[in-house]
Amino acid sequence: MINRKAGALPGRRLAVTLGLWTLPALIVGMISTLWFSATTINELADSAYDRSLAGAIRAIDSNVSTQSGGVGVEQPYQLFKFFELTAQGAVYFNVTTDDGFVQIGDVLLPPPPDLTSGEIRFSDDTYLGQAIRVGSLKRPLSPTAPEGTHIIIQVAETKGSRVAFQNELIGRAVLRDFLVILALVLLLAAGAYAAVKPLNRLREAIDKREPDDLTPVEVASLPLEVRPLVEAVNRLMQRNVEQADQQRRFLDDASHQLRTPMAIMRTQLDVALHQQNLDDIRQTLLSSRNVLDRSVRTTNQLLALARARTSQGYDAYPQEQIALEETIAETVRMLWSRIRSRRMDCVFEPPDATVVVRANEGLLQEALVNVIDNAIAYAPPGSLISIRLQIENDRALTEIMDEGPGMADDEIAHAGSRFRRGSTKRSVDGSGLGLAIALTVARASGGSMEVRNRPDRSGLVVSISLPVVSPIPG
Repeated sequence: MINRKAGALPGRRLAVTLGLWTLPALIVGMISTLWFSATTINELADSAYDRSLAGAIRAIDSNVSTQSGGVGVEQPYQLFKFFELTAQGAVYFNVTTDDGFVQIGDVLLPPPPDLTSGEIRFSDDTYLGQAIRVGSLKRPLSPTAPEGTHIIIQVAETKGSRVAFQNELIGRAVLRDFLVILALVLLLAAGAYAAVKPLNRLREAIDKREPDDLTPVEVASLPLEVRPLVEAVNRLMQRNVEQADQQRRFLDDASHQLRTPMAIMRTQLDVALHQQNLDDIRQTLLSSRNVLDRSVRTTNQLLALARARTSQGYDAYPQEQIALEETIAETVRMLWSRIRSRRMDCVFEPPDATVVVRANEGLLQEALVNVIDNAIAYAPPGSLISIRLQIENDRALTEIMDEGPGMADDEIAHAGSRFRRGSTKRSVDGSGLGLAIALTVARASGGSMEVRNRPDRSGLVVSISLPVVSPIPG
C-alpha cells in the first residue's frame, strides 16, 4: 500500500502532461491558422471574381454612346453570355446618370456607394432576395455634357459560385490543418515514447538488481534532464554503501577486540569457581576486573569511533558553533583527577579572543579526551602536558604536547589507523583507537590531524586543525 502525504498531487504519465501543455497550443494555432487562411481565401477569391466584374464594366463603358444627344448602350450580348457562363450565376447590369434621367438595364439594382470619378468600387448587397456582388463605375458623361453630369455603370452577379469556391478552398485548408495537427500529435507521441524509453530501461535494470547491489547506475545513455536525478540517487546509494561499510567495520572491530577478553574472562571465572583458597579467588577476580575494565574502555572507544564516522551529514550528531577554548577547558577539568593521580600537571594556553568552530561538541570532546588520555598514559609520572590553542590562516590549531617517549617515524606515518600502537608503549594497556577517533572527528568537522615528535624527541605533539567560523551570535 502506497502512502501519500496529505495534499500531495497524484502522479500522471509524462505523455498526458505533454498533451495537456501542447494540445491547447496546437488547437489555438490551428484556429488562428484557419482564420488567417479563410480571410486570405476570401480576399483572393473576391479579387479574382472582381476582375471579371471589372472587365464587364469596361466592356459596357466602351459601348456607351452620347452622339445622338442622349445616352445609348450597344449591349455586347456575346460578352455577357460568356460572363454568365464564367460566373455560373445570374448577371445584372444598370446604366444611369447621376441625375436619374437615364435608366438602362436592371434599374432596381441597389444604389451604389459614394463613388469617385474614374474609380471602380465593389460592394456586397441583396437583389431579388439573393446575395450579390456589385461593381460600380462613375465617370463624366461626355466632354459636351453639362458640368457635373456623370454616368454610373453597375454590373452585379449572384455570389453562389463565388461562395462555393471559397467554401471549397476553406474546406481544403481545414483538412490540411487537421492532417498537420494529427501528424504533430503522432510525432509528439512518438517523441514522448522515445523520451520515456530510456527511463523504462532504467526501471527494468533496477528491478533486475539484487537487493545488495548498490553499484552506481550508468548515466551515459540517459537524457541530460534525467542525469541529475540519477546522479543524486547514485550519491544516496554511495552513502548507503559507506554506512553499510562502517557498520561492517564496527562489527569486525568489536568482534576482533571483544572476543579475546570475553574468552579470557570466561576462563578466569571457571578457574575461580574451582579454587578453594579465598586469596586465590580474589586474585583471579581482580585479574578478571582488569580485563573487564579494558573491555569497557575498548567498547566505549569503538562506539565513539562509530559515532564519529557517521556524524557527518546526519541529524543524529548535529554540528553547531561552539567556543573551542571552553570545550578544551571542560575536557581538562574532566580528566584532572586522572592527571593528578599520576602526579602530572596540565597547562592550557588559550588565545585572547574566542575561537569559534563548527562541530559536534560531544564528539569533539571525545576526541580531546582520547588524545589527552594517551598523553597521561604514555608520559612518565610527574611530567607536564601542555595544550596550546592558536589561530593560523583562518584555522583553529589545537596542539597537545606531552613529555613521553614519542613515536618512531614509521609509526607516525600510520598514526590514526585503527589498532596500531607504538612499539615503545607495549607496557601500556590500550586498544590503539584513541588517535583514530581524533582523526575521524577532525575530518567529520572539516579539519585534519597531524602527529609529530617534539624537536628534541622529548615527547609527542598531536595537532588538531579545524576551520574557524564567524563568532557565536550573542
